[in-house]
Amino acid sequence: MTERFEVGQKVRFRGEEVTVTYGPYTGPTGLVRYIVKDSLDTETPARKSEIYAIPTPPAFAVGDEVTYNVWGAGTVQFGPYTDAGEEVYLVKFANGRTAGIGTRYLKPSPPAVKVGDRVRVVKDDESVDPGEFVGLIGTVSGRGTEGGSTPYRVSFGTGLGRHGDPVNGHWFCAEVVPVTDEDTYEHDGVVYDLTAKYRDRDGDTLRIGMVNGVARARFYGGVPDEESHELSYVVANYGPLTRV
Repeated sequence: MTERFEVGQKVRFRGEEVTVTYGPYTGPTGLVRYIVKDSLDTETPARKSEIYAIPTPPAFAVGDEVTYNVWGAGTVQFGPYTDAGEEVYLVKFANGRTAGIGTRYLKPSPPAVKVGDRVRVVKDDESVDPGEFVGLIGTVSGRGTEGGSTPYRVSFGTGLGRHGDPVNGHWFCAEVVPVTDEDTYEHDGVVYDLTAKYRDRDGDTLRIGMVNGVARARFYGGVPDEESHELSYVVANYGPLTRV
């Protein structure tokens, strides 16, 4: 089959990576041509015989940790290879099974988390009020039952409240992901989500953001600026703050 290049595709032309911007079309000599653009935005006609596809890098490498929704976490042992026209990897799973799994069924395993890490809840306990804690940011404060469906004990706020309190208590969760420092700010032992909206004790809403290195809060959904109150002032006078 004759290879056809698409507009927007990255290709190699005369040793340089370029982008196809037009084509194919037939040139004055009857040869198939494309228009390609280099890194300086210079467009050049190129014969099809001068263009080479840039191979797509494999989705995974040997040793990568992956997840298959049927058998859970595993490690790539070999691949990729083609089986019945599909790209496949040989994966060894935690349950001891080794099998070839199609790329479309695999996804990278979330980064490993440990006690003390700040995390965002992706999946809580689906058997009890599912979704109530999804999206909340807290701290991994312990482990659930080994091999159980909720392996992470996540504490919120001060963590001193009761089990099931999303403000200052804790909950056992099925899946969490680490959060970066840019997403959160810790004040007086409480981790605040800078991407979320909060409500003060009077019911007014506010957002928290970093302004020139200082955590500030602005009420009624505005973006915090240098005129906004410092978070410490807001917490002291209007707290506790509850994530909406």
